Amino acid sequence: MRETEILKIIRTRIAGAGDDAAIFPFRDTNLILTTDMLHRTSDFPSGTTPYTIGWRSVAVSLSDLAAMGARPLGVLLALGDPDLKEEFVRELLNGAIACCEEAGTLLVGGDLDRHQELTLVGMGIGEATQPVLRKGAQLGDLVCVTGELGRTQAALHLFAAGSLKRANALFCFSPRVAWGCKLAGLATSMIDISDGLAHSLYLLARESMVGYAIKESSFPVISDLHEVLAPAEHSEALLFGGEDYELLFTLPERLISTIDKEVCYSVIGKVTEGGVLLDGNELPNRGYEH
Repeated sequence: MRETEILKIIRTRIAGAGDDAAIFPFRDTNLILTTDMLHRTSDFPSGTTPYTIGWRSVAVSLSDLAAMGARPLGVLLALGDPDLKEEFVRELLNGAIACCEEAGTLLVGGDLDRHQELTLVGMGIGEATQPVLRKGAQLGDLVCVTGELGRTQAALHLFAAGSLKRANALFCFSPRVAWGCKLAGLATSMIDISDGLAHSLYLLARESMVGYAIKESSFPVISDLHEVLAPAEHSEALLFGGEDYELLFTLPERLISTIDKEVCYSVIGKVTEGGVLLDGNELPNRGYEH
């Protein structure tokens, strides 16, 4: 079964499923909970350092919290590996802790086990009085994306070319938790684009029951992508490559001037009545799947 088909089954049994993280009402606020699983073969190309593996293993969960507009409270990380060598574990911890510190939170615990393949499972815990959902976009809202697109696709090409230092640096992306918190209360809907920009647009459209008109010329593109890919390959990488972990969000045009100046974002389109269009043509609904 495809991942999307499995998710449909899960949603028939779990009423709260469908956002980047789960919302658990607690006292006068909400706990925001998320978990992610990463594997050696599917998530870490040859040449990925233990430091980068540790960083990325907690960053993906922190990105889910960011997409909900949540302030991170802590991260748990479980590690399964055939060897559990000391140097590897120490460097992995260095990366995980450094990423948590950058996001203003702590690595607070986890679990260890022997496993046939390197496997890491992170769990992020956050807090939000006003969680931002994937549903809520309104007609006429602007469609925006934070940061720059193409980071992970550039890194994958650099790994393949043997430029490991640059590739690892790109793989250590910064979870947009501070920006997500600043967008809470302004954004009408939000998602992190771990599954690719195109599929993320469709996910938001489905939850909000709206459409989108997007302009490719408005996409913010990381300079590294221009260096490693021919111009004819850019669209494929930007739209369908996945794992950029930037925030895709909508908000009323009248609120655009109220976004905190520290948030780096680009307006890439508008919310419409139906369909997901790129430069006037239907955008295929495909992206990264596990």
